[in-house]
Amino acid sequence: MSNPTAIRTLGLAVMVIITMAGFVAATQMPLIGALVLSVAALPAFLVILAWGGLWFLLYSALTMTLTSLVATPSAAIMLMPLILMPAAFLYGAVKVGLAPLRAMCLALLSATLFSTGMWAVTNQVSSSDGLLPVREQFANQIAVVEKQLDKIQEKGQESQESVELIRENIREVFDYTVLLIPATFLFVWHLLTLGIFYAGAVRLAPRFGFQIATVPPFTDWRFDWHLIWLFLGGWLLFYVVGADETMPMHGFARTVGANCLAVSSIMYYIAGLSLIFFMFEKYKLGPFARVGLSCMALVFTQAVVWFGIIDVWADFRTPKPALFQASDDSDDDF
Repeated sequence: MSNPTAIRTLGLAVMVIITMAGFVAATQMPLIGALVLSVAALPAFLVILAWGGLWFLLYSALTMTLTSLVATPSAAIMLMPLILMPAAFLYGAVKVGLAPLRAMCLALLSATLFSTGMWAVTNQVSSSDGLLPVREQFANQIAVVEKQLDKIQEKGQESQESVELIRENIREVFDYTVLLIPATFLFVWHLLTLGIFYAGAVRLAPRFGFQIATVPPFTDWRFDWHLIWLFLGGWLLFYVVGADETMPMHGFARTVGANCLAVSSIMYYIAGLSLIFFMFEKYKLGPFARVGLSCMALVFTQAVVWFGIIDVWADFRTPKPALFQASDDSDDDF
């Protein structure tokens, strides 16, 4: 075994151990498990980017085998749509020479479609033993909340009307959230994971002997104007086609519309935040104003979304030409 191969073999073992340690830690910390696993999955992207596809296949095989032994085979299969394929998609987008944001968007779309398709093909949408049983866990949490409302109602701590109003609002939130499972939940997961992948690769690239283009400053983030069709299509499917129960496949249309609307809104929210931070720099706002406006952006999310949509055409970041320009020889005219 040549020395470079031996070094890579040792490095690969370390990468697998890091991922496995993150996987075990994620199972023990449900609240921050997603973030822990995303960070621990960074070696997947580093391996394929620095050493190529063969080493990535070896890394994937070792990681899935150990996961099967430590946890269950279904947990090992879960790693494929959650971390392995997203790393491969991002690698492919980077290798074809796409700009960082375009590469991220292409990988994000590909990973979401692959994960959602795998979720459906494996018939795990309604099984509590399936891949990421988010729907069942969420339903259990709603059931717990409703039991608490029943106790409050029995004790007479709140009026009957107040309890029923709260119960109705909770059910509406649950019904809408169920429509977003799994597509939008997987989209958010991949958005977090791919962001960590790229940021980690940019930081660690020199240590692995490769270079990767850095993303532009957050204040310059913009998305293609064609994204508006996803937003408009989602709105039409959810509020028009899906709301009419006489329409054929209205349930399917409502589900697709809800996910299209949610995904495009997330993207426009990011674009709106980018524009807000651009305004911070342009108008030299102080720390107090920045914190206050940032908190407002977390509350008035829909306003930020529309801010991002309007910027596609208003283009607030491009300097506008002056209405009147002074002539160089103006002094000679008088």
